[in-house]
Amino acid sequence: MPSRVENVPAQIGGKARQLVELQLAGFCVPDFLCSPPDLVQAMGILGVPLAVRSSASAEDGREVSFAGQFRSFLNLWTLAEVEVAVRQCLASVQAPAVTEYCRRNGIDPNSLTMGVIVQRMIQPELAGVVFTVNPSTGVEEVVIEACEGLADELLAGRAPALHSSHPLLIQYRPEIERVARAIQRHFGAPQDIEFAIASGQLYILQSRPITRIHFAADTGEWTNADFRDGGVSCGVCTPLMWSLYDSIWEASLKGFLREIHLLNGDFPAGRMFFGRPYWNLGAVKQCLAKLPGFVEREFDRDLSVQSNYEGDGLRTPVTLRGILRSLPTVLAIPGIWKRQDRFDRTLLAGGFDALIRKHEPLPTDLDAGFTELIQTDYRITETNYFRTIYCASLAKLTFMESFPEADYPALVSALPAMKHLDPTLALREMAARGETDVAPLMKKFAHRSRRELDIRAPRWDEDREWVAMLLLQHSSAAGSDPRPAYAAARAQALAKLPWHKRRRFARKLDRLRHFLWLREEMRDLSSRMYHLIRRYLLALAERRGLGGDIFFMSFQEILDDDRSQIVRQRERYESFRNFKAPNEIGSRFKFEPRPAHGALRGIGASHGTVRGKACVARNIEEAMHVERGSILICPFTDPGWTPVLDRVAGVVTETGGLLSHAAVICREYGIPAVLGVPEATTRIPNGARVILHGREGFVELEDLQRPSESAIAAKAVNP
Repeated sequence: MPSRVENVPAQIGGKARQLVELQLAGFCVPDFLCSPPDLVQAMGILGVPLAVRSSASAEDGREVSFAGQFRSFLNLWTLAEVEVAVRQCLASVQAPAVTEYCRRNGIDPNSLTMGVIVQRMIQPELAGVVFTVNPSTGVEEVVIEACEGLADELLAGRAPALHSSHPLLIQYRPEIERVARAIQRHFGAPQDIEFAIASGQLYILQSRPITRIHFAADTGEWTNADFRDGGVSCGVCTPLMWSLYDSIWEASLKGFLREIHLLNGDFPAGRMFFGRPYWNLGAVKQCLAKLPGFVEREFDRDLSVQSNYEGDGLRTPVTLRGILRSLPTVLAIPGIWKRQDRFDRTLLAGGFDALIRKHEPLPTDLDAGFTELIQTDYRITETNYFRTIYCASLAKLTFMESFPEADYPALVSALPAMKHLDPTLALREMAARGETDVAPLMKKFAHRSRRELDIRAPRWDEDREWVAMLLLQHSSAAGSDPRPAYAAARAQALAKLPWHKRRRFARKLDRLRHFLWLREEMRDLSSRMYHLIRRYLLALAERRGLGGDIFFMSFQEILDDDRSQIVRQRERYESFRNFKAPNEIGSRFKFEPRPAHGALRGIGASHGTVRGKACVARNIEEAMHVERGSILICPFTDPGWTPVLDRVAGVVTETGGLLSHAAVICREYGIPAVLGVPEATTRIPNGARVILHGREGFVELEDLQRPSESAIAAKAVNP
């Protein structure tokens, strides 16, 4: 549900804007006026008693709420009381506590403006606060804290909440829960709601995003690393997409760990939090920690996982006993690499085409064809794509363990030709020849898409306007040939090694580069498979009269034609669509989405230093309009962004690690990249002049003082 307050003046403040939106959405809000200049007239319109409440410009926002920082006054009966309350509300913006709150959250206190709400006072029989997600445990449940009468003492922490068995709570709980869920669905994010019930009517006094969530100790530790970098967790995920992904992730991850003798028992591999998929970070670390030389901080850094611990965190020492225990793993890995390489090459050489040929065209019996596609063909392709990812990760781990000082980004650039780059090359050639007919592109690259892991998004064969725009916007490449830099880095690394280590270096590096290339080629097959699945889904939806509802069913429900969960699953999807979910979940991770400040530092994923104009793009549609030679600032990239990356001079993302798709493509295009810079799209102004240091992994704004050479070197040593 889109917001309908775009034309409401910003001067009324955050709290007032929320109340206006709630009213427009049909929720019952006591009558109010925003910053009325004529208080006598306001009292005539609203009557008495009145409440006067603050409404600061940054109040009740998605990142900071300013909860408890400003003044509110209740039960005002006279003009004099109202005038005093208004003056004190306005003055509270300059309170020392507010200044300190701003300092802690990186906000300029001088940027705050204050509006005032004058509102009809409700005399409730029950009032309190309701959270649509439990802020103490992270559980997606409605939590109600209420008392009889006014709730100001309860909200101030000076009065206890009623027990859940209290008659008034029993009576009104269903209505409170229903309205609270509807408000969360309207705003698309968990809400902290103040309410009051008078004469049987439920009134909403305030609704603001929940800005702090703690997680219960038994939650475990979960991350959306890799899933969020243009993957299934880059936004809220449909039940259909997660059911497909989870079926493969659950079996392939644990199966692979068992094959390399790191898992004997069992654990849940993935689950949904806040409408987004996560994988079991804690369980995977426990498995990998059995290997001598495992360093938690290095593992987290590779994946851009938050690290809330001192030093290296969990570290497994290299001991004779540990080495002996790990021998089954060490002996198993080469065989797995060999078998996976053989299988992937067969699939890429024509095995995949043979696998899906029976689905061209779609069979008359759609149900039988879809069943075979999902339960056999999809499982084969996607399982081996995931296994190739694991093989590439192991190849990197063994290479970096042996050669920790190696210049990884330079050494894994200039990989063999990848199918991901073919659309870009075709666009480049067509643009150079002045061609405008996109039909050949739509046919040859039918499986490409703006968002390839959002199965609702149209593919190129359905999206003529998009492909035409890509061609129209395309021009010559802005990057450089990565091959000379790779050759120089390899020669330099070999020259530094004693002769007896050079062969092992070359062998491990070549294996790493090979599996990184294989991973990208297998991802292309995965994209082709999702294209085929989407074709079946559209045909089934039309035949069954489902329309877009089919995406809110799991694949199992589609196979069974079970529509019983569509409404509930769509509501859950919409309830988290605007929520900026935490990347990591667990008791030692903090979820406080306050604005990041300080150094613009991330992971140096592709070498080079470049100066240019920042172009901020929060989605692929905005990225289409970036200027050639600019520096793209974006949340993430996926294969759909590849043609855009061809014309920028540098890339800064908010997510992604050294193994991410963004890192691979930037290295292939020879453009510097710094990945995993927190809140980059909000901290770097659109149009600002920036300097991107791809090797050192940080970005600076040119209007700030440039660091000295020694400072740059220090950042490179201590990223």
